[in-house]
Amino acid sequence: ADHDQAASDRDLALGTDPYAHEHSRNARERTTHDREQSARERDETAGARLSAADQRDAIATSRDLAAQHRDEAAAARTVVMAELEATMERQEDAREHRGADAIIRAAGQRRRAAERRAQAAEYRELAADDRRAAARDREQAAQERLNALSDREALAAEMRVQDARIDQAVRHQQRAEQLARTLQQSLSPPSLPHIAGIDVAVHYEPAAPEDVGGDFYDLFPLTIGRSGFFLGDVCGKGPEAAAVTSLARYTMRTAAMLHETPDAILMDLNAALLMQNTDPIQTCTTVYGEIDMSGATASITLAVGGHPPPLVIRADGSVETTPARGPILGAVDEPVFQTCELRFDVGDALVVYSDGILDAVTDGVPVDEQRISDVLAEVPHASATDLVGALLDSMRRTDRALRDDVAFIALRHVGARGSSS
Repeated sequence: ADHDQAASDRDLALGTDPYAHEHSRNARERTTHDREQSARERDETAGARLSAADQRDAIATSRDLAAQHRDEAAAARTVVMAELEATMERQEDAREHRGADAIIRAAGQRRRAAERRAQAAEYRELAADDRRAAARDREQAAQERLNALSDREALAAEMRVQDARIDQAVRHQQRAEQLARTLQQSLSPPSLPHIAGIDVAVHYEPAAPEDVGGDFYDLFPLTIGRSGFFLGDVCGKGPEAAAVTSLARYTMRTAAMLHETPDAILMDLNAALLMQNTDPIQTCTTVYGEIDMSGATASITLAVGGHPPPLVIRADGSVETTPARGPILGAVDEPVFQTCELRFDVGDALVVYSDGILDAVTDGVPVDEQRISDVLAEVPHASATDLVGALLDSMRRTDRALRDDVAFIALRHVGARGSSS
């Protein structure tokens, strides 16, 4: 897993495999789970061996006690035999008083003394057997304790290795996230310009912090009273998506300086993507629009390439879906774009979003364009920031984690007193 992680970091930096980091991270999670299971099994084995050692110690102690009792019995019998022998010696001394009966009694006493000696010897042999068994049990208990100690040491070593691997994984994750943030910052405008009469709010959120997202946006002045803006979504993630994102942003900003119609700008971006000549082909969806504040009535002209249509929130609270349509960019040689021009009165707002929010499920219901329209209709007369906030609140209630990047841009006509935010 560590080898795969190092390789994936190189691939991520070189842009050769945007999914290698995810694969190696999954491999590390599986390896970590296996090591934790092994550590638990080692700990259970060590505990069982310690319990067996304690039981064997108890058996050895019992056998020592039995041997001690038998030794005491043998000693008692030895004392009795000594007393009997002393009696027999006294009887031998009184030979002149001994008759036939006395001789018979003396013989019986000697026989009983011999039997007691034999029994005492047997007790001593049994006590010696118990001591030898106790010694074996103690040796085995000691071995069990050594085995348990070895298991505990192996477990401690395994946990140290595991902690080191976790630390290394965290460092890899932090390095990947830092790389992704740095690359993402280079692909996003550091700040949006002030557009007189327009209140602006944006939000961008990648699906995974360690990946470079595929969504992009921008807002920029063109001439006095005219401004261009766009929001798009590159197919894929990682360095490959970053390359397409950079191409799309700079192509549209450059084309916007040379053309007057949004559809011509999307045609230039489509041609630039086709010139990449990569396998698989690089595609993206985009909304490009221009705001004209120079006339008596403000207007917005839109062109859409495979992207969810922008929504207009009128000053009276009604929500309209813009009619601009067009194919995904980078897929066909001669795309046809259906543009539209909208009246943009004071109090009106335009919201453009990426399709990442359409992957969400809120309250058990998939989020679709109608659900987004309903959310925006609930906040009439809202500022651009509040419109984006309403979409974010809806997204935060999702029943599952987002699987794609999410981007919003809201533009609201506030008249001459308004400002950008």
